[in-house]
Amino acid sequence: MSGFADRLIDRGLLLRSHVIVGLDPSVEKFPRFLQDQLRAEPTESCLEETIFAFNRVVIEAVERHVVGFKPQAAFYEQYGLAGFKALQRTLILLRERDLLIIMDAKRNDVSHTAGAYATAWLAPHHPLFKTPNLLQSDALTVNGYLGSDGVWPFLEVNPQAGLFVLAKTSNPSSGELQDLPLAAGGSVAEKMAELAHAWGRVVIGEHGYSNIGLVVGATYPEVATRLRQLAPQALFLMPGIGVQGGALDAIAAAAGKDHVGAYAASSRGVLYPFQPDELSDSHWRSLAMQRIEQAAIDLKEAILNLVPFGQKR
Repeated sequence: MSGFADRLIDRGLLLRSHVIVGLDPSVEKFPRFLQDQLRAEPTESCLEETIFAFNRVVIEAVERHVVGFKPQAAFYEQYGLAGFKALQRTLILLRERDLLIIMDAKRNDVSHTAGAYATAWLAPHHPLFKTPNLLQSDALTVNGYLGSDGVWPFLEVNPQAGLFVLAKTSNPSSGELQDLPLAAGGSVAEKMAELAHAWGRVVIGEHGYSNIGLVVGATYPEVATRLRQLAPQALFLMPGIGVQGGALDAIAAAAGKDHVGAYAASSRGVLYPFQPDELSDSHWRSLAMQRIEQAAIDLKEAILNLVPFGQKR
């Protein structure tokens, strides 16, 4: 089985896409028809079904246009057990369709705890019963600020999995820490990129990219350019396009010489290209699919206008 980096790049080349879609359910933004159903039956089982039904529509609408999907764990955790069950069903559906999953959970801790996080999200099997791990993802976002002994456990649990290490996040206050200069030179974000580059040398795929990539906000194109210089073999997962004001030229700046090194992660901009009241009847599904698919196509084509896709080596 190929490593994560090669699988991601191969799918990008196949679809000519740099787009990864976040699956971040916010019930208040769902079609009014789904919200009304939940108000009529305010139960855990109905909430689970509502979240899963919307996720299925998104997946079916965009799977031909996007490289993978990025569920954000917090958007499921906020809904308790119902949200967690909906997430598990979503992951099963994605695996059944052979679609790439990047779990955005930003996990890490001291080594033995990091190993438990890795087992939860990346291990192929349950640690006790050896049954398939229904939460298994292809890649995971991680916080590297505990250093290397908080990163190696993720690679040990599943050497084929991908990691995206937080370097320069897309939020406005990221500079309070990540932009601070270091006595040895460079910034905190630059040091994290250097560390991830060093860690990633042990897992380089056929395309020349590592299974250890970086999270780099598309809201900071100039930083993306610098981090690409420091981590030439890292795939960049770039959130912030759309609602957060991220610039498409950040993707171009980070794409690398072969144009396959950077991927835009979009959630709200693709998930909710409608007002809830526009989808208030039983035909909500078809209209939602049309709007969501078009949003994904528009983003895909806008990036391709700036970043011509590379060729297989």
